[in-house]
Amino acid sequence: MPTKEPILRGDIMAKAEIPRDVMTFWVRGGVLRPIEAPKTGTGFKLRFEWYEANIAAIMNQLRILGVSIKGMLSVCKVYRDAIAFFDGRGATRDEVHAMWTLDMIERNVIARRVKRAGYRDIVEVPGFDPEKHPRIAEEAADDISMEDELWAEIVPWTAEIHGAQKVTVRVMELWEGMPREEFRRHLNPYVNITQQPAASYTPDGVAPPEELTFFWRVGETDDYRFLWGPDAGKLARTDGAKSMIAVDVTAVLRSAWRTPEGGASA
Repeated sequence: MPTKEPILRGDIMAKAEIPRDVMTFWVRGGVLRPIEAPKTGTGFKLRFEWYEANIAAIMNQLRILGVSIKGMLSVCKVYRDAIAFFDGRGATRDEVHAMWTLDMIERNVIARRVKRAGYRDIVEVPGFDPEKHPRIAEEAADDISMEDELWAEIVPWTAEIHGAQKVTVRVMELWEGMPREEFRRHLNPYVNITQQPAASYTPDGVAPPEELTFFWRVGETDDYRFLWGPDAGKLARTDGAKSMIAVDVTAVLRSAWRTPEGGASA
């Protein structure tokens, strides 16, 4: 079963399928970060946060495909910054998903209200005939408040049917103080790296492009960017990339968490 408890070095080696020398090199180079060791005593074993196994498994795919250590470090930084952002606010992964719902609702409502304002400008034009354009006239006449419109969209997401990812009072309190741009910047990598897919899940064939994570170099530097989904190509081209690495992260992590713990953890 997936766990959120710290794990040992040998467990990471088993889950990510990396040899001991790679594990040692990555720890020394900062690709993987152990939990701070105790100040006293000898013979302790290095322990890692559970998500370091996810980082290791993804980095191993990039290593196999020739990404440099500097490139890996640039990807790891994005993942760790995202984890620190949400952990620093005390948000669980389920709560982040619920806030993702609130973000989509908020943006959709704002878009509708902007569109409605445009309709109001149209109906005020001399000669506008509401009988010929009843939908525009109806939209323009809608004077629902922003607060009421948002709440009408949110209420269905408070139902128990949404389980742990439902919108709660706590989620709304977290969302109220959440800086929106930072939330959106960290959301994708956070959701990406904190997966613990059930080992029983079996995809139907090859994952479609919108379910893959694409990695690409930024210009001629050793820095890499990545994005999950079909918009990756657009951003990659903006960065001047002519090729990308596609990784089925869910499949990689499902394989990692299917591996039992208890590897050689010296």
